[in-house]
Amino acid sequence: MIGKFVKATFSGTFFTTITLLASSTLASENENILLVEKWLDLEKQNSVLQSAWSERRERLEQQLSLLQREQKAIEQLIARNNNNKNEVSEQREKLISQQNEFEQFDTKLSKEMDTLGSYVHAIKARLPNPLQQQWLTTLPSIDNKPNSQKLESLLKLFKQAHDFNERVVYHTGLIELVDSSETVLAEQVYLGLSQGWYVSSDQEFYGYGRSDEAQWQWWHNQQANQTLNLPLSNEQVLSVTSILKQPTDAKYIQLPLAIINQQGGKL
Repeated sequence: MIGKFVKATFSGTFFTTITLLASSTLASENENILLVEKWLDLEKQNSVLQSAWSERRERLEQQLSLLQREQKAIEQLIARNNNNKNEVSEQREKLISQQNEFEQFDTKLSKEMDTLGSYVHAIKARLPNPLQQQWLTTLPSIDNKPNSQKLESLLKLFKQAHDFNERVVYHTGLIELVDSSETVLAEQVYLGLSQGWYVSSDQEFYGYGRSDEAQWQWWHNQQANQTLNLPLSNEQVLSVTSILKQPTDAKYIQLPLAIINQQGGKL
């Protein structure tokens, strides 16, 4: 009986031991399974993260490349803008310099135009009567014109004077007698700007004229002879006017004239 008891007791103990070992092994296996599942889950999450990161990194790289291109484009734009600013600045400085030069030139030109304007006003009275009449159509308004128009008008006056001085001019018009309010209609002949002769339409008056330091002056009849120190007649002047009116009848004609030297004497 004791042997049975011991056997039975031993058997119970062994069973318990086996049971405990089995339970322990089962718990260990369950824990391992859980660890494997966690590891698999972590691997899955890591794979998802890696995939997400790969996609995000690709987008970030694309965005970075785009930003780099935009930055480069902006830098190029800024560089061009700076170059344009430099060019604009240079052009502005050049224009300012040109404007200053123009203003200086315009100021100088204004002074010269004023001097020329004063000169033509001063010499107008010294010109032959026909040329004086031409100048009177331009002179009254010349002072109020801008420089460009004033210069154009002055050049026109000088050209008229040059053309008049280069030819023998025939003119018919009124001549005022000295010391008298009487005027006579006369045929006039001018040799350039400085010498002239006339004969009245009724041939009663004739004379000689020239430009002196102040004005154009006529001498009539005997006054002309005294001024010239040579005889002058209405027939002589009529001969010249006839030739100028009928050039086919041209011939040599002598007319007296007086040339004033620098000391004021007649030659």
